[in-house]
Amino acid sequence: MLTRPYDSDRHPEGTSLDFIFPQEFETSLEAARATVGARFEVRRFFWRERNEIVFTPPCSYFELTRFPSMGRYLASARDFCEQGEVRFYPAACPFQMHWQEREQRSLFCRIDIPAITGLPMELSNQQLRDTIDMRNPHVRALLLRAQQELVAPGLCSQLILDSISVGLAAEMVQQFGPESQPEFTSRRTFDQRYLAGLVAHIREQPGRVEIGQLAAERGISVRHYERLFRTATGESPAAFCRRHMLALAKDLLMDRSLLVKEIAYRCGFANTASFSVAFRQIEGCSPRQFRDRLLIH
Repeated sequence: MLTRPYDSDRHPEGTSLDFIFPQEFETSLEAARATVGARFEVRRFFWRERNEIVFTPPCSYFELTRFPSMGRYLASARDFCEQGEVRFYPAACPFQMHWQEREQRSLFCRIDIPAITGLPMELSNQQLRDTIDMRNPHVRALLLRAQQELVAPGLCSQLILDSISVGLAAEMVQQFGPESQPEFTSRRTFDQRYLAGLVAHIREQPGRVEIGQLAAERGISVRHYERLFRTATGESPAAFCRRHMLALAKDLLMDRSLLVKEIAYRCGFANTASFSVAFRQIEGCSPRQFRDRLLIH
């Protein structure tokens, strides 16, 4: 069995893709895969004498399970409610749960939504309560497909799981993000849902985002689109797209089975040289040097 201590100070949000579990139970890892801004794991748990726990997740994650339990967020100070098949635990939100059964099997998806979408995730008390039983059919379908790819991987499992992690992040922003940024009220401005969809598009088809097409979709000129975009985000559309293309590249560099030239192509660059120049401008080192540093740390 694999057992690891739970330490909420060791891994603040965004610094690790690893799960950390309490010492009150034993857990065995059945399958795992790191993806774009996320990590998926299938685990089996064997509880000891404990049937209740209060914990503070060091990272945000989904759980897909049929394990019956009751739970509540301490911040909301409400009564316990039944946890659903799909659950989402936001980072740094103390949670209390209790159960009766001694064995559990779950799919976990540790996900960094701000890193994937470029947007913050701040949940109200009511929204926190909704995460205890996530009744979002799209999220459930994505997690079920992820579980299938983990248990029985295929030729394109990595690409599918990359897409699933982006889809999960976009669904969360779609469901829980504010309708629009308060300082902009026009239907043509760039709310969080629009930006989340654009980030998903950039990650799924990097290098194929055309500003002219984006402006046409909004029914405005390219110049007006760029002005509104810069006002809403603080950067140009081109810089926004380049930043998220390179964020995708950094995630892919963690997979040492991928060649740098493959990553350059997947991120929309015509060749390795142009990819290296752009990467060095942002990170101060080449893609290969960045990958080597990951090994050192």
